[in-house]
Amino acid sequence: MVDYTKTDCFLGEALKVSNGFLEFTVPLKCGPRIIALNKVGGANVFFNDLEDHISKDVSAVYGEGKKWHIFGGHRLWLSPEDESTYYPDNDEITVERIPDGVILSTAERKETGLVPSIKIVFTGDRTLELTHKFVNNGEQKRLCLWALTVLKSGGKMELYLEDRDTGYLANRNLVLWPYTDIKDERLSLFNNKLVMKSSEKVSRPLKVGTYKDEIKATYTIGNQVFAKQFYGESAAKYPDFHCNFESYVSDLIHEIESLSPIKIVPCGGSIEMTEVWRLE
Repeated sequence: MVDYTKTDCFLGEALKVSNGFLEFTVPLKCGPRIIALNKVGGANVFFNDLEDHISKDVSAVYGEGKKWHIFGGHRLWLSPEDESTYYPDNDEITVERIPDGVILSTAERKETGLVPSIKIVFTGDRTLELTHKFVNNGEQKRLCLWALTVLKSGGKMELYLEDRDTGYLANRNLVLWPYTDIKDERLSLFNNKLVMKSSEKVSRPLKVGTYKDEIKATYTIGNQVFAKQFYGESAAKYPDFHCNFESYVSDLIHEIESLSPIKIVPCGGSIEMTEVWRLE
């Protein structure tokens, strides 16, 4: 039995959805996004930008006075990253209640003709399945979904890398951003595993990406473990030197990010990506 409760968050009106073990909260005035994830009675594992530390003026792209705010939690973007990806997602949300969950969506974004949505369904006591989607009502576009889960800093992310014996062919890729120091003490590389730690005492950014057919990433903070699982398509094209997984850290946040293949989406078409979460 799923319970739906009207509540409030720092972004205003919100809806809390619970199965008695796990609960998530969605703001109703901006998104679509999830602003909180916690075990019933437990602490939110997501970062919430209560003091608006992370924001960006996007007037040049979206009109005078338009500003993007990270807000925190889980959101849906498009990749590869550029100024246009910082869409000021301050749109009112439509919530459709479905068996075991909700579908969050907004009106069509007039600048792009795109309609975003996130379907969130309980699949077990501690698990959620999320289906991210953009419907294209405009002209044909080249699109890649980018789902960013923004967690509190101070934890440890672990991701097992590809370990298949591919003979003469490479079996792992590691992608670094210009600001990433390969000797950063928060980054540890093993033959079969990538480990990234975040600290509230270290502000410089760090980002690493990779590809694997089956991604299973965990983030441990305090006594809680958040896990994200999804699948890639090795023959497809991905952004950022073929990444379907990326992780970014600073003193404020630790992001665990998934990316879909790049696809040509015609007018009236759509692009989807699904991932599974678990919180222990």
